[in-house]
Amino acid sequence: MTVFLILMVSLSGCLGSGRGNGENDQNDENNDGDKGDMGPPEEVNAEDYNVLYIGHSFGRIFAQTLQDYAHTAGFTNHSQFIEMSGGVSGAPDALWADDGHRENIKDYLDTGEIDVLIMICCSLEFIGQEPGISNFTDEAIHNFTSYAVEQNPDIRIGLSMPWKDFPGDYENASEYATNSTLDILPYWVNLSQDLSVDFPNNEIFTFHHGAVAYELREMFEAGELEGDIEQLQGPKQTSVFTDAKGHAGQIMIDTGTLIWLHAVHGVEPLDMPEFTQWNTDIRVIADSVLNDQNQE
Repeated sequence: MTVFLILMVSLSGCLGSGRGNGENDQNDENNDGDKGDMGPPEEVNAEDYNVLYIGHSFGRIFAQTLQDYAHTAGFTNHSQFIEMSGGVSGAPDALWADDGHRENIKDYLDTGEIDVLIMICCSLEFIGQEPGISNFTDEAIHNFTSYAVEQNPDIRIGLSMPWKDFPGDYENASEYATNSTLDILPYWVNLSQDLSVDFPNNEIFTFHHGAVAYELREMFEAGELEGDIEQLQGPKQTSVFTDAKGHAGQIMIDTGTLIWLHAVHGVEPLDMPEFTQWNTDIRVIADSVLNDQNQE
């Protein structure tokens, strides 16, 4: 119980505070603040495969990058839409409680043309429950799903899991991965399974792009990213993380988006073209992460 409470504090406190739709997370200037959000509800086109992400920046950067990846993979009709709020204000419960965000999200769903809705962990309700039980709940996720299905009967619901932030607070990769989002993933999967019972005609799926952070840090400390990564935290192009908060560096963005592409479109990482900008074959890393998750 003590271990889980430590994890709960980490996840609830470390995601930081946010500043509303379209604005960056605090400490976000080196990561995804230069791209902006993508597409208002008025741009939803019935002819496209429309994916809506709602949440904070530990998911937004991957949603932004996913559109280019999907097009490269041959899904030229993929269109991405984002409703973002920084830190804990981007969790499902905070988005549902906020009149502005909730109504913005409903505006997207009211088009009746959203094919996939992706939400990110974690609501306080979810991480505040005791470990060892299988029926973890999240009323906000249920509320968003219910509304989404009502307006878009064939919609798919994706539940994404990020990584533990403030990586510099942990001495090494092993300590960083201990009591992390790796440990609560099974409860996240159980939540999706319970959601599937309530919405049997819709696909509910989970994915853990945050696992890439733990893998990349371990590889960095083992000297397996030489020629690509020079430090744990620093410039976006040569670091695993860009800041103390733990925003993703470019190698994590590229690798993590492969996890998103697999979740949304079923594309195997090794079927994507080689990323020649990296000496490391990040497709192999993503494939390994997915294989590990499939074995759990």
